[in-house]
Amino acid sequence: MSLLEEHKAERRSRILAAARDLIAERGYAGLTMRDLAGASRVSVPTLYNLFGSKLALLLGELEETFATVVRSLEETQGGNVVERALATCAAGNGDLLSAPRYSRELINVFLTAEETQAIRRATGERYAQLMAGILRDGQAAGEIEAWADPVVVSRRMFAHYTHTMIEWAQGELDAEQFRVTTEYGMSLMLLGLARGRARRQLADRLRALEPALATARRPHTRARKGG
Repeated sequence: MSLLEEHKAERRSRILAAARDLIAERGYAGLTMRDLAGASRVSVPTLYNLFGSKLALLLGELEETFATVVRSLEETQGGNVVERALATCAAGNGDLLSAPRYSRELINVFLTAEETQAIRRATGERYAQLMAGILRDGQAAGEIEAWADPVVVSRRMFAHYTHTMIEWAQGELDAEQFRVTTEYGMSLMLLGLARGRARRQLADRLRALEPALATARRPHTRARKGG
């Protein structure tokens, strides 16, 4: 990477960090490009050159989240399909929960604004292809049934994850309930496809998650916005 590219990457990272703070404090609607430029110590033209618009910040944040997931997968390359699939779930959860007020605001904008439809489709497809690659590796290793379509399964996993994100963003789940619900859903979907040791791993994991899931889904449970 050249010095110019390093400086550009550093500024981009600084802008996203400042955007997280400002959106958490004011909400997405209250974010102005001028205030963001001041908070991230760049000029307004530089901000527009790097991102172009407030909406583009959403895409920038999604890129950061995706990079976190990929790094997590690289650390579990030696694992089987269960370990690698759950690592993607843990990485996504960790990134969202690291800044909950910001993430909730971002999710509400991302999943409801009409102008984000194209970004939503592109993001869903990227995650589906990433998970499909893990499932294909699992098929090659004899851990996943050969009849399963990895892309179809991966898209359903992402749909479940998105639904759970909405519940968390709306305060219906707290942080731990969000983690449990996403992991349980992914494990349950994989259980119907898994073979041998992978199937036993999933069954054990589901049994371990059952008590926490029951607590998470009690009708009277209501999460506070801060967690």
